Amino acid sequence: MREKWVEFATAPDQPTAEAWCQLVRNQGCPAFAKSDNVPFLGDTAMPVRLMTLLEREAEAQEILHSYIGN
Repeated sequence: MREKWVEFATAPDQPTAEAWCQLVRNQGCPAFAKSDNVPFLGDTAMPVRLMTLLEREAEAQEILHSYIGN
């Protein structure tokens, strides 16, 4: 069965998204940043979605909230 990934937050830009994902991963919860920009353009200043496994969505949100308070 394929794992289902869902958006658990949106970061304002790529560097912030990567930092937030690392905070979540450091707590043992899988996460990655998903951008809709063209890859060869590099980092984006556009909003970036943070993804985690469906069954870990609440955990990822809680971890992130404990760090950024939103």
